[in-house]
Amino acid sequence: MRKVYCVGMIKNEADIIESYIRYHLNIFDGIVLLDNGSTDRTLDIIQQLQSEGLPIYLRHDDTLEYVQGEKTTELINYTFEQFDPDFIFPLDVDEFLTAPNYSGNPRKLVNKLSTSKVYYLEREYTYFPIHLNENELFIPKRITYASPIKDYWPKVVVSKKIWKTYSPSISGGNHDLLFDKRNVKVEISQNLKLGHFPYRSLEHLKSKITVGWINTLASYNYSEGHNYHWHTLFEELKKNNFNLSVDAILEHNETYVPMDFSFCHSLDLKYTYHNEVSAISNLLNYCESLAIHYREMDKLRRGG
Repeated sequence: MRKVYCVGMIKNEADIIESYIRYHLNIFDGIVLLDNGSTDRTLDIIQQLQSEGLPIYLRHDDTLEYVQGEKTTELINYTFEQFDPDFIFPLDVDEFLTAPNYSGNPRKLVNKLSTSKVYYLEREYTYFPIHLNENELFIPKRITYASPIKDYWPKVVVSKKIWKTYSPSISGGNHDLLFDKRNVKVEISQNLKLGHFPYRSLEHLKSKITVGWINTLASYNYSEGHNYHWHTLFEELKKNNFNLSVDAILEHNETYVPMDFSFCHSLDLKYTYHNEVSAISNLLNYCESLAIHYREMDKLRRGG
């Protein structure tokens, strides 16, 4: 029997983290998360889920930069060393593994993957916070309208055999494994896809833009044009006195395409509240962390 794990970086994901964990533990044997300085209830929710005995493993990132490629490479190394899975799925917390043309658990399709190939997962649908099922807290039940994904950037799946043989690193965004693939077969999965929930409410949109863009600017490997979409919306927020409409992200061709989670044992959320996200609170908490980080760096520079 194969062992399959999921890994990912997280930051201020209180509105979705319980949905993500409870759903994916119907597919994966364990989840390893690296927290990049969350200041909301994300860590509280994870700790309560751990108290249920669920196989969730949490690591903490003491640096503020969101250098996803480098940190996820380290996280994958750690997960292989500690748990020895056959496959690792590096997923963002807003990505849900699905099998749209299969009526059973996607895990059965995962078990059929070749350990000698590099697989890529396409985001089949990107979901938007319109026509919400307001009483639902489980995100794929709450948000059911989506449009086809605009970009082609798929996500990569990591097999132990490939990782141990070629010692690759993973790119930022978890889009690819960086090594010479001339002797390796690559394949875009036709059966396994991702449902993407990048923005779950207007408040979450504001939080993601403000904290995300400042976090991008604070990263030592920042380059012009990186996360340009956040920059554009950040400028809109500045111009409009922190006001923004959901229309700023809509494509206006969204249709009703609910995810299938009939294979899941239980998706009852116990620890997630309504209105989890406060954009201004997350922004102020991050600025405070950034100021403390700068002070400590300045002390070192001055020899204090």
